[in-house]
Amino acid sequence: MSADSAALRQRFGDLTAAEVASLDGAAAASGVSVVQLMEVAGWQVARCAWRLLRRRAARVAVVAGRGNNGGDGAVAARHLATWGCDVELVLAGEEQAVRSPLAEHLVSARACGVRVIATGDDPQAATRAVRQALHRAPMVLDALLGTGLRGTPRALDAAAIAAMDSATAVLAVDVPSGLDASSGEPSAPCVRTQATCTLTAMKRGLWLPAGRRQAGALYVADIGMPSAAWRAAGLAAPTAVRGGALLAVPAA
Repeated sequence: MSADSAALRQRFGDLTAAEVASLDGAAAASGVSVVQLMEVAGWQVARCAWRLLRRRAARVAVVAGRGNNGGDGAVAARHLATWGCDVELVLAGEEQAVRSPLAEHLVSARACGVRVIATGDDPQAATRAVRQALHRAPMVLDALLGTGLRGTPRALDAAAIAAMDSATAVLAVDVPSGLDASSGEPSAPCVRTQATCTLTAMKRGLWLPAGRRQAGALYVADIGMPSAAWRAAGLAAPTAVRGGALLAVPAA
């Protein structure tokens, strides 16, 4: 690794998937819950989408998974709807099977004007719902799968990923769905995005050539990860990602 590359990683972060999980656990142990971090994360994703939309209200489609990545997408959907966007959220799965905190965020998103459509567990239904939501949407948020992905996406998620191929512009939440956050290797299938808003710190896989090709333009957002969590996890916080920053990340 060159000195310039090492300096960039020090500024913007370099987390593996295991380190992300350790950091989240340390945050919870310090009294900062997933719900608190998710609210800030979703707001930052909405800010990034708003910037890419040139701060003009537009139709936005959100493709959300059943975990924390989907929760970030639901929060972003609510904020974008509040700012005047016409937002439709496609949930890949059964809504009644969704657990907290995503369940609560879906309720609040719907109450704030977001149309929420659950696909059930049928991959063909997921394909149809995603394609329909993408129709005339200049912006798609990929909030399907995050850093917790292990191996190949299951059939339902794979169908939603494949359906996003027809999108004009996709902004990924944290990492493109189907990308290994540590190695940067894409699974089959994997969303190829025009931009990615990664949260807390850069993920190691996004620095690597294969990951960078899938992720497009990279932004990193401060979501208020407490300093106590960084210390407890034995990790160094990125020096530039603080103060509520939403930063464009230069190439390594």
